[in-house]
Amino acid sequence: MDRLYRHLHMPYEIAIEFIATFSRAEHALKSTSYVLGDEKKVVPDWDKFANEIHEEFEINEDTQITEAVNELLEHPPRKQVLVNRKVVFKNQSIDKKQKRTQQAILMIRTVRNNLFHGGKYLPNGEVENGRNERLVRASLIVLNECLRLNDDVRASFEY
Repeated sequence: MDRLYRHLHMPYEIAIEFIATFSRAEHALKSTSYVLGDEKKVVPDWDKFANEIHEEFEINEDTQITEAVNELLEHPPRKQVLVNRKVVFKNQSIDKKQKRTQQAILMIRTVRNNLFHGGKYLPNGEVENGRNERLVRASLIVLNECLRLNDDVRASFEY
């Protein structure tokens, strides 16, 4: 198993905690009022959730949470795209029209996609030491705080 874990470029416990937390958070959103879809597909409504908790999230004075949000927004995860038949990383832009909470949660969703779908390496195999772990840790801090701010979502998450 060590040969698999070494490709995470972070302690596997952190990656597993993040995946489990994110997965459970999506369940909690879908089991409450934060869901979109139809008879073909159901998805969590992360934007509605982010916008509803935004004011309370923003008044938080916890330095750790502030630093985690700053990490996600100032050094956002990149997306892999195909340019001239080569996989390259594209810097993710922050949409200034969105509230900071919504922006941070979008970055967390990208961190999840990169971790889950293997998009955390540069195409040539190069790894930016520590970057992936910092983004996953920051995502966990922000996600846990967001879950704390909504009683219904928290109850479903903890059930």
